[in-house]
Amino acid sequence: MSIRCKQLIGILMSVVLAMGSLLVPVSAKEKTDITELLKIKSRAAYNKGRKAAGKNKAEIHVKKYRSIGEMPDEEGYKYDSAWQGKTIKIYADQSGVLIIGAELEDGNYGTLYDASGKEVKEYRKEGLFMQSVPSGAVYSLKLPQKFRSFTVEADLMEDHQKVLRKNDSYVQTVSGGYFYHEFSLKKRSMAMLPILPFTDQKLSYNIQRKTKDGWKMLSKTKTADDDCEKALSRSVYGLAKGNYRAAVKGKTGTPYLIGYVPETVVKKYKTKKSKAKKITLESFQTDLYTDTERASRWYRISRKTAKKKRYIEISTSMNSGKLKFTIYKKGRKKPLKIYKLSGQKERKYRLKHGAGTYYIKVSKIGKNTNGVYSIDYL
Repeated sequence: MSIRCKQLIGILMSVVLAMGSLLVPVSAKEKTDITELLKIKSRAAYNKGRKAAGKNKAEIHVKKYRSIGEMPDEEGYKYDSAWQGKTIKIYADQSGVLIIGAELEDGNYGTLYDASGKEVKEYRKEGLFMQSVPSGAVYSLKLPQKFRSFTVEADLMEDHQKVLRKNDSYVQTVSGGYFYHEFSLKKRSMAMLPILPFTDQKLSYNIQRKTKDGWKMLSKTKTADDDCEKALSRSVYGLAKGNYRAAVKGKTGTPYLIGYVPETVVKKYKTKKSKAKKITLESFQTDLYTDTERASRWYRISRKTAKKKRYIEISTSMNSGKLKFTIYKKGRKKPLKIYKLSGQKERKYRLKHGAGTYYIKVSKIGKNTNGVYSIDYL
């Protein structure tokens, strides 16, 4: 995936985060995974009602924003064919992460120069420049010799954000050692925290919860690379009420996207077999495990007839550890099937033992296990 594509997906993803209404797509009837949900919903939002920030401007003074969510619905600065071969100036009047990008169908993005007149070579290949710059930084962009229409994207983002706001996302650069982005949850939630570098430089990161004894890691340190789908599948956490932080480390100056959106998940499970939560036909139950939750959960389904094929489908989006799913039939001590699932997985079990009541026991493997799961009855 090119840097330009990653930039677009990052911006699209931020629009979805700003919606504040994500749910993990776990129903077998939807057949849509997390990545596709982000892409489909975000494209519609991104393309709706956008307008040009300006037209045929010789100088662009870039306004600074705290986050992508604060940016207006504008698609950049437009230039017509009368500007072929001309040079425009781009000014960063404040310090921050300067983003300069170009849109042109034939791939000729023009040539970008710094204040000393030296070409910025990383811009040439992908038409994208992202770097932390001081106040007063100036860049010159020479437009291509031939084009009908040319669009310049120029944005300035506040760098090194210490506090993440919910339903928003940020473009940041690595400071060298670990940098900590803090956030808080008022209720038990599924939280999405995608971390995606914009270059081929890998990042190290982990999520930590504040305890009375200090900061506790919720999982092993992970590597964020330029695989967008992998980044999204790793971004789902099951978190209890409390204070948290994302620790990010990498090569100094590496630009990356970080987003944060929580979705409250009310406890609907039962911890005793005699009070197992019922799942009706063509429905599902979704819940999560936080690192502080230990008890197993019980669910039941009632199969009224054996004439039609019926299935139990189990989906997980685990950030750390594994979940164990044990399927029983009433009156039988021996389990019918056991699944041990980690990460983003899906398993489908066909009910082969006639009509009756079936139970599904869910238990965690590993004390730091956290993530989201779903059980469907089809």
